[in-house]
Amino acid sequence: MEVNPGDVLKNVVRPQIHVTLEKEGVPELRLKFSDRFTVGSDPSCDIVLPDPDVSGLHAEVWFEKGDWHVKDLGSAGGTFLDGTQITEAVLADDSRVLFGVGGQVLAFHIHKLPHQMLTQQLRQVFRASGYVPITLYRTVLPRMVRRFLRTQGKRYVLIIGGLVLLALLAAGYAYLKHEQVRKQEALAQDVFYEMKEFELALARLEDRIRQRGDTASEGELAASRARLRQLSASYDKYIGELGVYQKGLDSTERLIYQVARVFGECELTMPKEFSEEVRKYIKVWQVSNRLPKAIAYATARGYTDRISAALLAQQLPPQFLYLALQESEFDSSACGPPTKYGIAKGMWQFIPTTAWQYGLRTGPLLELPRVDPRDERHRVNRASEAAARYLRDIYNGEAQASGLLVLASYNWGHNAVKGLIRALPENPRERNFWKFLSAYRTRIPKETYDYVFLIFSAAVIGENPSLFGFSFPKPLRDATQ
Repeated sequence: MEVNPGDVLKNVVRPQIHVTLEKEGVPELRLKFSDRFTVGSDPSCDIVLPDPDVSGLHAEVWFEKGDWHVKDLGSAGGTFLDGTQITEAVLADDSRVLFGVGGQVLAFHIHKLPHQMLTQQLRQVFRASGYVPITLYRTVLPRMVRRFLRTQGKRYVLIIGGLVLLALLAAGYAYLKHEQVRKQEALAQDVFYEMKEFELALARLEDRIRQRGDTASEGELAASRARLRQLSASYDKYIGELGVYQKGLDSTERLIYQVARVFGECELTMPKEFSEEVRKYIKVWQVSNRLPKAIAYATARGYTDRISAALLAQQLPPQFLYLALQESEFDSSACGPPTKYGIAKGMWQFIPTTAWQYGLRTGPLLELPRVDPRDERHRVNRASEAAARYLRDIYNGEAQASGLLVLASYNWGHNAVKGLIRALPENPRERNFWKFLSAYRTRIPKETYDYVFLIFSAAVIGENPSLFGFSFPKPLRDATQ
């Protein structure tokens, strides 16, 4: 039988190539290809590697005459096959390719066709053209399989039956495991939101004790705090058992989860698009010197420790520190423009009415956009203590212990956000930033949207500055709760 490879190019069988991306030893991406594909940082590529060392259209991989090939497409950082820079090369089984110096590595495994079961004629055609005619593959291969089964007898039928049974058992186990995980996740969420409701109740109790000067209730307060710690420990246990922080997350994703938890949001219900947005705003900080400059300014003057202490005194996360960064870059002499609400002044940019409400005296230059030595909004300690009380009131009020709703309220205006928040059910499960973002995304001003994501992304960077290319030390390294 003579076969012309050129006549069967449109109807062929070829070996698949399996591609794996690993980060920190954990498989993060597994794909299979049977045709040409591209690799690069551009979203139009078949494999997208979002890395600064990877070019937009970095390389392509294709199958030709029995082999898979890789070709560099004029990338800036180069392509390296098993440690050697290449322009074009043939991929061997289990090859490792680095895209860009310091970039990302893909492992390639070629799932070979069963040549040992093909006739000599078919193997020759395959070697000559890189293709097996599908008509021959369909007629010869089944005939050879039937002959194989007849010669090997019932032993292999029993083996195959055993494998089928094992597959069914494995599928059943996987289903039960999935159900178990689903129930654990639901239970963990219940614990989280019970914890948030208890946190709110505890805050109200503390306010009553403070207002009445009721020292007799200190025992009740201590017991309540112990119960809150128990709930937090239970939630941490569930999160650990579910492996939330080990499920193929890279270092950035883990920090995003951790900071979401710090700000009072449930990482189990975090929308995927939230994490993607945070990464975009991290890049905004990376192309500017604003963050390291502000952190250096605050650290040199001891502001980070003083602000953290004021926030912790109000049972708030010290990560609210980054709100002052966004408001004024920690500049206590900052003065805003004249508005219908007056002129905002100081590091926390208090307008006069809010300053008065939280016990800050304003000076004679109240209506002028100038520093006023007698205006307490310019005094770091006094203003930070007032800001912490103001944030706590929002946190324990309409925001229902959602730190990100607090940020939105601080920027957009407490009264402006209050009505929208109150339209959501009054419990932390339904009144949180994830629900707020879903319900009001089109109504949130861009300034407020940017404000929340810039503060959150700055807090993520602040947990491990070197991971994002910054040389300043962790600003809150000495802050504990």
